[in-house]
Amino acid sequence: MYADELLVETIEGLLEKQCTPERIQRAEGSMDSSLWTLLEESGLTTVGRSEADGGAGGTLHDLVAIVKAAGRHAAPVPLADTLIAATFLPDRDVPVGPLALAVVRPDRPFTRTPWAGVAGHVVAVSANGIALHSAFDLAPVRSGVNYAGEPWHEYSSAALLTGIRTGTHGPHGPERGLGSGAFGRSMLLAGALDRAVDLTIQYVNERQQFGKNIGSFQAIQHYVAEMAGEAAAANAAVDNAADVVAMSSDPNEHLVVIGAAKAYCGRAVTTVARLAHQIHGAIGYTDEHRLQYTTKRLWSWRDEFGSETEWAAVVGRSFAATPNELWSRVTSWPPTS
Repeated sequence: MYADELLVETIEGLLEKQCTPERIQRAEGSMDSSLWTLLEESGLTTVGRSEADGGAGGTLHDLVAIVKAAGRHAAPVPLADTLIAATFLPDRDVPVGPLALAVVRPDRPFTRTPWAGVAGHVVAVSANGIALHSAFDLAPVRSGVNYAGEPWHEYSSAALLTGIRTGTHGPHGPERGLGSGAFGRSMLLAGALDRAVDLTIQYVNERQQFGKNIGSFQAIQHYVAEMAGEAAAANAAVDNAADVVAMSSDPNEHLVVIGAAKAYCGRAVTTVARLAHQIHGAIGYTDEHRLQYTTKRLWSWRDEFGSETEWAAVVGRSFAATPNELWSRVTSWPPTS
């Protein structure tokens, strides 16, 4: 299944023009409000919600394509979090403006919430249900930014549990919230991994050493091929997760494929970011170069909504529980037999 081609062209063209290194840097610690307004006016912040209730319509694969594009261009706005958080609310009840997703885990007294510092509302997902909070009504315990300069607030979990409402998507445990957040981060990671490869290919075809492009050196070619392979596999894992989530109604199966995608994307970050900076050298860390804005996000997003280690454990436990189905699950998700 594929996303709408016109939609992909629209989001790619808009973000390519708007997400310059200068604007990304200026937005650190906050968000690019002008970019957010453009996205809202284009209907890209409401994809996946019904047109009858004020959304732009579209499929899950359209949503995936949009979030991948946001990752690819290091868009300094909470687009992924808004689109994902909105899925926990009835379409007619989704408020206007950026949303933050807070996953309240029963063993943690505080909940770190990405983008809460700029979101108008926080959607809290817990074992007890869903709560929609105005960000102005919540007092953060701590605030900060991730390595990429994206803001977060940490809230008391007890405060997030007030005002629980009944959702429309069945039971909403923290596993589903964590899985949805991880799915969004996997999409962002897949797009950013692609971008790191593209920037590296461009660089090796321009940078000259000993009278020739460094891309002609066999060692460099091996490095680029390794990067491209990791990025392609990560994108395939995310696309597979989207197919399964779209086709299957089994929430446990959703967690497994999302977990596999998040774990693989996180693993790919190590290889792709390391080789990209090794090939670029010092220039890749400068403010004027796009690479560092991409790799900072790769290093930040890999740990948000569960690290690759946590999600690999989820996948492993699922396989261990059904050893007789191991081969069918590895070769076909959802299983065909």
